Amino acid sequence: MKQIKRIVFHEITKNAIEKALQNPRGLYTNLIDAQQARRVLDRLVGYKLSPFLWKKVARGLSAGRVQSVAVRLIVERENEIRKFKAEEYWTVVAELLKDSEVAEFDLVKINGQPLDKFAIRDKERAEQITAELKKSDFVVGSVRRKEVAKHPPAPFTTSTMQQEAAKRLGYSAKKTMFIAQHLYENGHITYMRTDSVNLSEESVIAARGWLEKEFGKEYTLSSPRLFKSKSKLVQEAHEAIRPTNVFEVPGKIELKDESEQKLYKMIWQRFVASQMPAAKGALTSVEAFAGIYTLRSNGQQIIFDGYLKVWPQKFSEKTLPSFNEGERLTAQDIKSSQHFTEPAPRY
Repeated sequence: MKQIKRIVFHEITKNAIEKALQNPRGLYTNLIDAQQARRVLDRLVGYKLSPFLWKKVARGLSAGRVQSVAVRLIVERENEIRKFKAEEYWTVVAELLKDSEVAEFDLVKINGQPLDKFAIRDKERAEQITAELKKSDFVVGSVRRKEVAKHPPAPFTTSTMQQEAAKRLGYSAKKTMFIAQHLYENGHITYMRTDSVNLSEESVIAARGWLEKEFGKEYTLSSPRLFKSKSKLVQEAHEAIRPTNVFEVPGKIELKDESEQKLYKMIWQRFVASQMPAAKGALTSVEAFAGIYTLRSNGQQIIFDGYLKVWPQKFSEKTLPSFNEGERLTAQDIKSSQHFTEPAPRY
C-alpha cells in the first residue's frame, strides 16, 4: 500500500492535472474507512427495509440510509401542512402627504407598545383604528438615518447552486446537475458535488485581477474575502463551484446550448461577486405620531452597488420625501387590510 500514490484535482484543466501529477500523495485511510462505513450502513438499513416495503407497500420500492431520513422529513412537513389552521390578522396603513409627495406609514405601536402580528385580529378592530386615525393630526416624531451594507453571498456549493438555479432559471435539481456535469467534463467549472465554500488562492487572485482590470480598484477588495462553512458536518473534500478560468466571460465562450450558457453565467457571476465589495445603502426611518398611535415609514437608497454590479439581487429602493421632526402631515388615505397566516412551504 505504501507504493500506491493518489493524485487529486478538482477541475479538468491542464494546469490542475499537471499540478496533481507533480504532487502525488498517499492513500487517506480515513476516507477509505468512511466509504466502508457507508457501505455497512447501506446493508444494515437498505437491505433490511427494502424487502419490508415490497411486502407491505409495493414491489420495486427502496429505502436507504439517506433516502429514509429524507422521506421522514418530507412526511413530517406534509403532516405539519395538513394540520395547519390559518389565523386572521389585519394591518393598517396611512398615506401621508408632504409637499404633494405621498409616503406610506405602517401602524407599529399603540400607547407606545409595539404591535405583534396578531395585535389586530378582526375587521371591527381594524375599522375602529382606521376611523380614529382619520380624525387625527399627524406629527413627525423622529427621523433616523443610517448607512447599511449588504455583503455578497458565498460561492456555490451543490445545494446552493441547485436552489439558485431553481429560483432564477426554473431548473430542476436533476437538470442542474446534468448541465453542471457537462460543464465540468468540458473543463469549464470545478467539481460540482461539494459542500465547501472554500476557494483556491489561485482562483481568488485571478478574480481580483479580472475585477481590477474591468471595473477598477473601487470594485476590488483590498484583501481576499474568505468564507467559512456554517455547518460542523461539512466534509470540504472539494472547493466551491466556480469557473476554472474567470477570464472565460459568460457569452464569450462557446458552450453546448442556452441552458449551459445560463448556468455557467450564474456560477461565474456568483464566484466573481464573492470577491467584490459590499453594496451600500442609506436607510431612513421616519415615525409619525397620531394620538396614541405611532406609524413608521422606511426608505432605502443604493449609494454604491458593489457586488450587485455582477450579481443582481433584490435591494429595492424606496425614496421618501425629506421629513423634519415636529412638522405636521396630512392624511390622504387610511387603509386596513386583511391577511391570513400560511403553512410552511413544501421542500
